[in-house]
Amino acid sequence: MLFGKPAVWVCGSEPLVARIRRALRSERRRVRAITPDRLLRLRPRDCGTLILADPPGAQALLQDLWTRLGGQRRPVRSLRVVLIHRADPPPTLSPDLANLDPEGPLCLETFALDDRAARALLARWPLHFGLDPVLGQRPHLLIAGFAPPARAFLLQALRLIHYGEERSRVTVACADAASVAERFSQSYPLAAQVAEICWVPLDIPDLGSGPPVTQVLVCTEPLGLGLDLAERLAPRLARIQGASPPILLEIGDAEPRGPLEDWDGQVFPFSYLREACRPQVLLDGEGDRLAQTIHEHYTDSIAAQGRDPAAEPAGQPWPHLAATYRDANRRQADHLGAKLAVTDCRAVPEERVESFAFAPLEAERLAVIEHLRWAADRYLDGWIYAPKRDNARKHHPQLVPYPDLSEPMKDLDRYAVRGVPALLARSGLGVVRVLILGLPDPASDFPMGSPLRRLADQVLDRVLARYPDRSLIVASTLADPRGRLVARRALDRAGAGLWLLSPRPISDLLRDQPDDRTRRDLLDLLARAERRITLPGVNGLGRWFSERAEIILTLGAEPTETPARKTIWLDPVTGSLEWSFDY
Repeated sequence: MLFGKPAVWVCGSEPLVARIRRALRSERRRVRAITPDRLLRLRPRDCGTLILADPPGAQALLQDLWTRLGGQRRPVRSLRVVLIHRADPPPTLSPDLANLDPEGPLCLETFALDDRAARALLARWPLHFGLDPVLGQRPHLLIAGFAPPARAFLLQALRLIHYGEERSRVTVACADAASVAERFSQSYPLAAQVAEICWVPLDIPDLGSGPPVTQVLVCTEPLGLGLDLAERLAPRLARIQGASPPILLEIGDAEPRGPLEDWDGQVFPFSYLREACRPQVLLDGEGDRLAQTIHEHYTDSIAAQGRDPAAEPAGQPWPHLAATYRDANRRQADHLGAKLAVTDCRAVPEERVESFAFAPLEAERLAVIEHLRWAADRYLDGWIYAPKRDNARKHHPQLVPYPDLSEPMKDLDRYAVRGVPALLARSGLGVVRVLILGLPDPASDFPMGSPLRRLADQVLDRVLARYPDRSLIVASTLADPRGRLVARRALDRAGAGLWLLSPRPISDLLRDQPDDRTRRDLLDLLARAERRITLPGVNGLGRWFSERAEIILTLGAEPTETPARKTIWLDPVTGSLEWSFDY
């Protein structure tokens, strides 16, 4: 034995092997890299897990391992093999390897590097990160450059882009855009059914027409071009839109350096390979737990109807489940965050929730969105409408608008939506509604300091006591240090979430800070914001507060007129709180 059980062996292509080793060792996992020649001379049972990192001759390596492990004989312990490839579909294997018994000597998993990275990135920065779907804003994703993982990111975004019935938009700016668009269209001829996709040249595309850009992904080769492109896109978008959407920048093996003060507050650097090679994603099933729960819920439903799940292809246990059904469960799981965002809900540990159900109108709206999501998945897989279903020809009679579905078919979407709380509960999570506390910029004479801190703590304690079944969100422009003080108290003391309201470019917001200390204070809170909602100017900000905030927290004296919303006033002169509602 070379390294002791349960060591992870990594064999394959550089520099991928080196990246995987660094990622595993950073989490204190025992790992060793070996060459294909050496792998063929070692005893496979001495290894706990073998990662084949996009190796040349994967078929021959696997065949040799399978033979040396005893073929179809039932072992005391199976060898887990993770075969990494660039993107789906996985490599073609011989029939005996493609149909392995999961309980046999060789337990084979395929891992699409680009696809898993795209899933992880859009879980970390979902499409609603830069918008408010409840306000009616729709996603407009700009992809600048088409180096990996841009193609996988585009496909994953198309599967998750539905927040309502209005069509969303994706703009892809890349070199040789026409030929790239043609190749993509050949692979996904029905992608235009999912969203409006525009292919434009890379040299700073015209972004003045169409809906505002809500999120940007920059993936270029060479990588240095990406940073230059991001730095040119940021002011251009700010000038055209008057606000700053988040920009995700692929940086490869580079390590972001420098103090927080150097950050522009808009560009988020990431490495897609580093993200995909995290052991939690690569080995521990992060991102698949909820998908497995959805599958278990489905098989339980089949059994409750008196049918045998094992007799149906989609009802097999997860280790036996075909890749197409696994992916369907993953895509349904990945879209749950969008459904919660549309209904102003969030998932929290289950012990904080007693019970939850969507209101009838919410459930119907979500059923429409679920049908759009399901149809997008089918279209991207090449299915078309036909009156009669034909799996071989990929014909499906339900590829019609939701209103044209029969009531039994609508009920399937409704059932999927109503089951969301139960699905999350099986994963140890519960659904709660958010309570949005709007925090307008304070009056110019409102004092800073400990009196404000005490008043803010009193407000937070009383609001939490008044609404124990809600999840607090503070929404603010963060332009003023007094507002930032209240927001920070809400995050640190009350466990609140933070939504940045952005009626003007972040560069202007940073430029207005008087010194490095206040700039750092602002950047620190920007990094903690879970949503960045771009709004068209001051009027857009006023509309947002009037339509979306359930409670307005005003730092200043009580006005004479009766407020239209529930309002709390912090009066620094008297050191008191005034409430326009019972608490």
